[in-house]
Amino acid sequence: MIYGDWMGRWGQSFPDKEALVDAIENRRYTYGQLADDIHRMANFLRQDLGIEQGDRVACLSLNRAEYITLFFALSRLGAILVPLNFRLAPAEFIYFLDDATPKALFFDKDHLESVDGFKANVSLDHYVCFDDDDLIGRSLPGVWEILSIEPPPVVEIGPDDPQLIIYTSGTTGLPKGVILTHVMLTWNAINTVLGWDMRSDDKTILHAAMFYTAGWNVFTLPLFYCRGVNILIQSFDPDLILDLIQKEGVTIFFGVPTMFQMLIDSPKFPTTDFSSVRFMVSGGAPLSHDTLETFQTQKSIRIWEGYGLTEVGPNNFLANGKPGTLGQPMPHVDVKIVDPQGHEVPAGEEGEIFLRGPHTCAGYWKKPEETAKSFSDGWFKTGDLGRVDSDGHFSIVGRLKDMIISGGANIYPAEIERIIEAHPAITGAAVIGVPDPKWGEVGKAIVELQPGAALTLEELLDFLKDKLGKFKLPKYLAVVDALPRTPASGKVQKFMLKEKHGEADNE
Repeated sequence: MIYGDWMGRWGQSFPDKEALVDAIENRRYTYGQLADDIHRMANFLRQDLGIEQGDRVACLSLNRAEYITLFFALSRLGAILVPLNFRLAPAEFIYFLDDATPKALFFDKDHLESVDGFKANVSLDHYVCFDDDDLIGRSLPGVWEILSIEPPPVVEIGPDDPQLIIYTSGTTGLPKGVILTHVMLTWNAINTVLGWDMRSDDKTILHAAMFYTAGWNVFTLPLFYCRGVNILIQSFDPDLILDLIQKEGVTIFFGVPTMFQMLIDSPKFPTTDFSSVRFMVSGGAPLSHDTLETFQTQKSIRIWEGYGLTEVGPNNFLANGKPGTLGQPMPHVDVKIVDPQGHEVPAGEEGEIFLRGPHTCAGYWKKPEETAKSFSDGWFKTGDLGRVDSDGHFSIVGRLKDMIISGGANIYPAEIERIIEAHPAITGAAVIGVPDPKWGEVGKAIVELQPGAALTLEELLDFLKDKLGKFKLPKYLAVVDALPRTPASGKVQKFMLKEKHGEADNE
């Protein structure tokens, strides 16, 4: 199998097929034009910067067409892109640059001050600004037009060669660089295209930040793989997205739950024509019943719920099951549910989700011990708890580290949270374990409410009493203005809730 040159192949075979709509700069690219720019960038990397196979190149930038060009050019050379989280403070970048040891850093003018802030504390051979601002290093526009569009010399790239290093959020320690190989990204694309029946006439909006797995793998690379169209914007903007859905005829769309709610809250939502949309996918956190219902009843669109991690890609299940399940595994994904001793459990019983297949990562950059802990005989240990029914449909019941053990019984917060969020006064919920002298731990519900709503623990328990076993009912309630969430995936940051609301009381 040929790795590293998807775009070169499509540029040669389908030069006039539209590939990228840059809604930031109001430019449109065919596969032929994009391939030419990738060759320009590859020649600049090779000839001017001396980038060779295996070298790392970091990027600190908002979404832009050149970011995509840089990724494919590095892939063509067998080099590795290291996207950096632009939300960090200048001093925080030092850890990532020392860990990945890139040979060059590409950045945009919006992050010039950050680069200036850490430049004296890191060792880098080259600084390249995407914009006409060469206060640090050199400016890409200054050399762009004179670069050759001739393909660079062929580099033999193996399936296990790294293509991306994406750093995890580091909520439980120092961030880890996940090594995404050529074979992993290719098979993630194959699974996504086949499993969700993606086509060359599909279009999506690329709004996710490109230092996250979602920025590349839902649906950017799979869509390029099947010759579809990516519509590039700088960040999530609900009004702009609704405009583009109608104007460009978007057919598939990915978001996290908070994003779908933001679309609903936009004044443009009721009048936006969604008739071109074939399906939407939500990930990162459970989607509320109200959000699902709104899209289904008002726009006749079913939102599928996806599941994944940076280490195994974000597209592991078909979403072909009943609502509330992830469905069955993608065509080239193996899944099993195991108990703490590593034995597979029967259908209907809870256990940790293990994944296996060519879509798994190669481990963590320069962290062999962490890598060894995360794999068991070729299976990746997700840390998520799930179950499978008799028809092979999988469900998530919670995180292994979030599980509450109350009087010897396992309680899975995700199951309770989904039911709590069906309460008409509640817009978001999280359940954490708090100390209890009799049971060891009991549940505490922390909720966001609709504007003007009020809720007592007694009212919540009355709503839940026929829906949950008594031992699963939360013993305490806290009402908050907003749950702390990660900006990209919308996941609730429970470690923050435990720090602030970890007492056994009502708030």
